Amino acid sequence: MLKRIVRPIYALAFLATFLPVPYAFGGPVILGGDDLTDHGSFNGTVNVAGWLYIEKAIGNLLTTATRPGATPNTIAALGSAFGGGGAGAAIQSAAAQLVPPATVTYYDGAAAITQFFTDLASGATNPAVIWIAGNGAGNDIDATEGAVLTANATALANYVNSGGGLMSHTGGPDVYGWLTVLIPGIVEDPTCNSVGATLTPAGLAAFPGLSNSDIDNNAGPCHTSFSGNLGSLQVLATDGDGLNYIIGGGAGTIITPAGIPTLSEWAQIGMAALLVGGGLLAIRRNRQLS
Repeated sequence: MLKRIVRPIYALAFLATFLPVPYAFGGPVILGGDDLTDHGSFNGTVNVAGWLYIEKAIGNLLTTATRPGATPNTIAALGSAFGGGGAGAAIQSAAAQLVPPATVTYYDGAAAITQFFTDLASGATNPAVIWIAGNGAGNDIDATEGAVLTANATALANYVNSGGGLMSHTGGPDVYGWLTVLIPGIVEDPTCNSVGATLTPAGLAAFPGLSNSDIDNNAGPCHTSFSGNLGSLQVLATDGDGLNYIIGGGAGTIITPAGIPTLSEWAQIGMAALLVGGGLLAIRRNRQLS
């Protein structure tokens, strides 16, 4: 009888340890204190300054997002309209310069963003990346749109935790109200100095291809930074004064408060329990045979 129990346990442990999983839990995340939507342009050949940062960041997110069933190379732009300049123009130009170009669907206004979350829940839409415009440029998030984001904080977390990519720019409670709901104690401070901004080792590892010149004053200014409880999020870049300028993580990032295990950590806990249980059964069997 014990053979019948122990062997399947070891078989499960082997499969979970050595066989590839179909997709990783958690998606890539970039949450910045920047308004680089307002500090860049397309010079007729390439994106420059802040728009180049957005292009590189979005390109990384699209290639590392793992959400099941997501339409490849698609971006849902929340808080901007097509053709309205400002932040909408930034994501439009960033997506157009990718190879291949990404498809951007715009959701401008509280009603449109509300419908987006309804369609996301039903499966009517399933983008690879959600991009939030921030409020440091024209054609961007306003208070009514921000309230919708905050009301859908859990939906944003579920999206990321299932492998979707997420990027956002600066904006206080209108833009990051949803984040403070998910991670109580996180603070967006109205202080940032992009001169000397530096990617951390976690930032370099999460987003290869980005360099310090993509996020420092060569790209443009920053206006806010993050402090307090960052939960499961890592510091991806610090400003010139050492403040947390960009937070998030690469593929596999889960948005949870500090101290709560992520899905990957729960998987590790379960695997440890499985192996311990198998070992105890094997010891018991050996004792019975001796």
